[in-house]
Amino acid sequence: MITTLILVILGLVVGFFAGLLGIGGGAIMVPALTSYFLWQKHDPATVVHMALATSMSCIVFNALISVKTHQQHHAIIWSIVSRISPAVLIGSATATFIVIKTDSKIVALIFMSLMFLVALHMIIDFKPKSSAPRQLQTTELLPAGFMIGLISAMIAIGGGSLTVPYLSWHQINIKKAIATAAAIGLPIAMASCFIFIIQGINHPDLPDHTLGYIYWPATLLIMAGSILTTPFGANLTHKLPVAILKRVFAVLIIILALKMYFSVQ
Repeated sequence: MITTLILVILGLVVGFFAGLLGIGGGAIMVPALTSYFLWQKHDPATVVHMALATSMSCIVFNALISVKTHQQHHAIIWSIVSRISPAVLIGSATATFIVIKTDSKIVALIFMSLMFLVALHMIIDFKPKSSAPRQLQTTELLPAGFMIGLISAMIAIGGGSLTVPYLSWHQINIKKAIATAAAIGLPIAMASCFIFIIQGINHPDLPDHTLGYIYWPATLLIMAGSILTTPFGANLTHKLPVAILKRVFAVLIIILALKMYFSVQ
């Protein structure tokens, strides 16, 4: 009961921040799940990989819900999604394969470093100056998609924090950019989960109730919690000082990333 409650509470927290700030995902789940798996006495060599895989499996569900909602408003630019997705898939799969073959301590260091950059971006609220309005070419979308997929899979995020600024930079309406980013987040998460499953399916040191590296009881319980609080967080976006909260959240994810790094050393 205690372990169940912990995972549901984690889901409640993740859902709240995801709704409030549009970010959460791996920033909270990966450090929290790493600590949880260590507490459960799982192999330290696999806990970071399990945390990343389980976080990505949660993002698949979140992305499906987001895509359905945005599609009802006809806000997704499917012409961009269809052209960028092949590169996103390759980037995400490449990153996941690299992560699996890399020692947990190094993965934790990479995660911590990238989280520092995400936090810095949130603190300074950097926004690139918009380029002149023009049609996005496939030759531009492919390398951008590869990098979005690569970095997103490294830190188990859906890609919105990278995709939305990129699309906004190209003069795409912010609501359509957010909706399109949600659709692009789905292949990122799916490709990553697929690699985590096939690479871990016969791993001898993984615990019971895993599908590859994905610890599916955690996926179900976290999703149960996050479904309840995501709408609540989204509603508070219009009532709370989000700019200040983003800076507080940035400090929080730095602390969590540091704790994760030192916990696996």
